Order: sequence, then structure tokens, then C-alpha cells
Amino acid sequence: MKLAIISVTNQGALLGNNLAEKLSKLGKSVDIFAKVGRNPLRHNTYDLLSTLMHSVFSQYDGFIFIMATGIVVRVIAPYIIDKRVDPAIVVMDDSGKHAISLLSGHIGGANELTTLIGGLVGAEPVITTATDIANKPAADMLAVKLKLKIEPFKQLKTINAAIVNGDNVLFFIDKTISHQEFYYQEAAKLGIELIDLSNIGSNEFDAAVIISDQVLSLSITHLYLRPATLAVGIGCRRNTTSEEILAAVTDACGRIGRSINSIAIIGSSVIKQNEPGLLSVIQQFAVPSVFFVNEQLEKCIEENQLEVSTFVKKEIGVGNVCAAAAILAGQTNKLLLPKTKYKNVTVSIAQVK
Repeated sequence: MKLAIISVTNQGALLGNNLAEKLSKLGKSVDIFAKVGRNPLRHNTYDLLSTLMHSVFSQYDGFIFIMATGIVVRVIAPYIIDKRVDPAIVVMDDSGKHAISLLSGHIGGANELTTLIGGLVGAEPVITTATDIANKPAADMLAVKLKLKIEPFKQLKTINAAIVNGDNVLFFIDKTISHQEFYYQEAAKLGIELIDLSNIGSNEFDAAVIISDQVLSLSITHLYLRPATLAVGIGCRRNTTSEEILAAVTDACGRIGRSINSIAIIGSSVIKQNEPGLLSVIQQFAVPSVFFVNEQLEKCIEENQLEVSTFVKKEIGVGNVCAAAAILAGQTNKLLLPKTKYKNVTVSIAQVK
């Protein structure tokens, strides 16, 4: 977590220096900013806070402001986008009496950072998140700990409200996904009991949080936490649009009853590594990508006896891009969806090892 500590007074600069030293000893990456003329010590200096924020807001995972909360609210307001991407914002008074979790408490990690700061410099942590105050587990906190994507995100507020209000919200896990032990251990640390998803029909509950890559048909209020389980192989004609590719991938995932939010990696041929449409789709999914040379694809085709297109082989020198790329990207031989043809795109999906 890359952090920035920003102060406006002499006393705040000294506190910032002390806090930075303690955070650095814990392995945190910390930059310090003090206003010009305010006892800078080893700090970076700035003149106008608004100018500083314009240049650095997108560069850090978290900010610790040592100043009045009102100043912070005004100066960060133009840059706040969404709790899924906003950095953690913590505010402290320059005497170090209080540390306030102001923004991105769960997903951004501000609540944890606030608690950590309190322990380091003796500040009283001020956390106002309802689930934390009620000492109840939040669905987004579990998602952060398990590195899972929330789907649909708009349902998160409803689920967390149900938890706070004392409704019976159960947490289920799909036993077909990997890393089970890790999930159970991290959930237990938050006081969450994970229940086998296959037993969902035998439980009575008001709402559910479900760890699975599957798309289920449920009438009750529920929220998915999506693990990264799918390797998608893509082949496409030259200059195929991102809209066409995205539609094909979405349909392909739907055919096997899986969520596009469980895509872990996208693979293709090295010949396609500069295709604008494909690169745009990779960027939209925000997942790693890998492009394989023909020798790698050809070997995979032979070992797994994959379907070969003579036209494609003539065009690029190898007869199957998508299925071979999916298998290689997922480091597995378990295809969930074989080569599937669309107008200008072919898609295959493999289970990630």
C-alpha cells in the first residue's frame, strides 16, 4: 500500500515524520508532504494544497491528512470517483489525538489503516462504518480479504444494511473452486462462517453472500463474490471492434453459466498483441494477458488434440488460437468451453489451475 502523509502545520509535520518512520518499519511505502516553511525535515514541500492534490491524488493507495477534516473534504471532493477505486483517506489532528477513517473504509482499507495508526502513535481511531460499529462482518470486507470481485456492486449496500439490521445473512462457498482453505481461514478471522453452497436449499435465511463463479437462479436477495477462475482464449479477425469481442466473451461465459467477473486472464496469439479491439477488452476486464508464439500454440494443439481450422492455419501459421491460448493461459487441460465461433471472433474458456 503506497501512502502519502500530508500536513499543514509545524506540529503536523513533526507528527507526520514520526508516523512515517513507524509505518516504514512495517514495510509501508510512505511519502511525506509538508507545507512550505512548516518545519519540513525530510519532507517534500508544497505551496497550495489544491495544486498538490491535483498532481498526486491518483498516485497513492492511501492518504493520511494531518489537518482539519473540513479542509480535507473540500480538497479531495473533485477527485472522488467510486468506492471501488477511491484511495483510503484518513484524517488526523496535528496533536495526534484522533485518527478518522473518512473515505474507502473497507475496500480502500481506510478502517484498517486508521486502526494501525492508532496503535502506532496512540491516536484514538474514529470509525463510523455501520458494520464496524455493530461489530458485524461486512461483505465488502470479506471481498477485500479474499481478493474477490463484488457482483452486482449496487447490491452491496442492501446486503450490508441487512447485516447491520440483524437480518439472517448467510455466507456460502462453492466447493468446486480452488483455495478453499485460504477462504475459510480468512473468513474465520472476520467471524464469518462459510457454508457449503450445495446446502443452500436446506437453510432458511433473509439474504445470502455467495462465493462462486457460477451464475445461479435465486429469488432471494443475494450478492456474489467472484473468484478469478477462468482463462479466456480469444482469436479475432484483424480490426475487430472491442464491442464485438466483448459481446462474444460475455456470451461465451453465459453459455457455461459463469460470470465475466471471474475472468482471471486472457490469452491469444502473439500476432494479435497489437489488435486495438482486443487490447481494449483486456483493459476493460483489468486482468493480465499473455500472447503465445505459434510454437507454443502448435504444441498445445497436438497434446490436447484440438480442433484445427485450415483457413486460420494458412493465415497465421497455426490452426487454433483460442482453445490453445485458454489452456496455456490457465495452465490446465480442463476446457470448460471448446472453440466457439462468432462472426469475427472465436472464444474458448479453461479453468485456471
